[in-house]
Amino acid sequence: MEPGQDLPVRRALFTEAPAPLDAAFRSSCDSPGDELRQISRAVVQCRILPPPDVAAFLLLQYDGALEAPTLVVQKETDQSDGSYVVELSYFAEVVQKSGNPRRIYFKQRDLDSLMDELLAATGGIAANT
Repeated sequence: MEPGQDLPVRRALFTEAPAPLDAAFRSSCDSPGDELRQISRAVVQCRILPPPDVAAFLLLQYDGALEAPTLVVQKETDQSDGSYVVELSYFAEVVQKSGNPRRIYFKQRDLDSLMDELLAATGGIAANT
């Protein structure tokens, strides 16, 4: 993470397995070029190709290799004491000339609000700090 950057994370508590949220997250990752990736048992990512102007900006601004950057929306679910904590986060990933990916975190109030609404609509209780 860049110095001084806030990790954009939205959290909610669920009293039971968040199946409606899981289904909504998976179904929202279905546009051409989107890729749903299971990172671990607890982490799922929707990897999205950005529009050409955003991709060019990311490559130039963050010294990227000539490989398309990716916008990532990530869902992480942890179970504790019979309840579930779900975190939704988002970032851009730019492959550097060294070949290593670099995560770029950015805050978008509209996206935060949309994520909060999704968490609440699927049964979550906001737990943002």
